[in-house]
Amino acid sequence: MQATYNPYLVIVSALVALLASYTALDIAGRVATAPAIGRKMWLVWGAISMGIGIWSMHFLAMLAFSLPVSVSYNFLLTVISLIAAILASGLALSLVTRPKVGVSTLLTSATFMGIGIGVMHYVGMAAMEMSATIRYKPVFFVASIVLAVVVSTVALELFLKFRRQTQEMNKALQMVSAIVMGSGILALHYTGMAAVQFEANSSIAPDGMSSISLTFWVAIFTFAILGGTLLIAADAAAKADARKYLR
Repeated sequence: MQATYNPYLVIVSALVALLASYTALDIAGRVATAPAIGRKMWLVWGAISMGIGIWSMHFLAMLAFSLPVSVSYNFLLTVISLIAAILASGLALSLVTRPKVGVSTLLTSATFMGIGIGVMHYVGMAAMEMSATIRYKPVFFVASIVLAVVVSTVALELFLKFRRQTQEMNKALQMVSAIVMGSGILALHYTGMAAVQFEANSSIAPDGMSSISLTFWVAIFTFAILGGTLLIAADAAAKADARKYLR
């Protein structure tokens, strides 16, 4: 079956990937500089925010994907894919709390994070309920997992860079890094989509959540979570600067 993409939703998914990457890099600095109790809070909140951001980018890109059949989504599998994204993000952010990170630790963490993102993507694909059967092209399937590990390695390298930045970190550098990271996440998704073939199957009827009803709420919820995280981080930074000034 031939599929098309809604260009507006593709743009929204790209903006979500950029915002999620920018937020993750910002949280990386907070995790590294916060006291012990605050570090745990930032780590948990950062994992949730980043995981939701990555998952939402994937989900919005899936909603932008239009097939000539009705498509809905299995709720349980959709939630499992979200949990996989949050766990993978938590692994990435936990790395920046360590005082020293060697090459082997970086590569091991990137591998697990990449696999976690891959699980998110393919469980999310399995959540699709429609009158069609999904088949995968082995070469593109493997390529998407390899790309997930490569993107995760780049992301962790960026995390490590930003944990060494001061409170006056270069925002232009942070934005460029977020663009690189966000582009990698998008490339991972669309490589995974290139691995998919859809074959018509009239025996399967969709009975999950309607894609049309989800689009608006997923976008609003994601921008609210990520925007709120950045506002909280900015407020925490301002209070920290104020305490330094009073000293």
